[in-house]
Amino acid sequence: MAVSVKNSEGIKLLIEEVAKAVGVSPKELIEYYEWKANREKLKKMKPTRMTKKEAKNFILSQKGKRKISEEEAIKLYYEAEEEIKKWEKIERKLKKLGLE
Repeated sequence: MAVSVKNSEGIKLLIEEVAKAVGVSPKELIEYYEWKANREKLKKMKPTRMTKKEAKNFILSQKGKRKISEEEAIKLYYEAEEEIKKWEKIERKLKKLGLE
């Protein structure tokens, strides 16, 4: 029996069902798709290569501008790494279910 639902309700139900199938919350699933969209934008950008000297000069030029300790930078790096692992795990589950 078909049930009539509005578009936004249907989308909400779809997100909830997919999230349940993957084993994450609907909020995490939406965040995954936002991460994926940003990752695709970054892939399309052409990065400019820096020499070691240019990189060192850039880092030195930022010293007074940004107030972050080396410990905080390391912490942020590992947090970002964990976040990426989380998104890649969701991506693998979606691919396994044929939803990616």
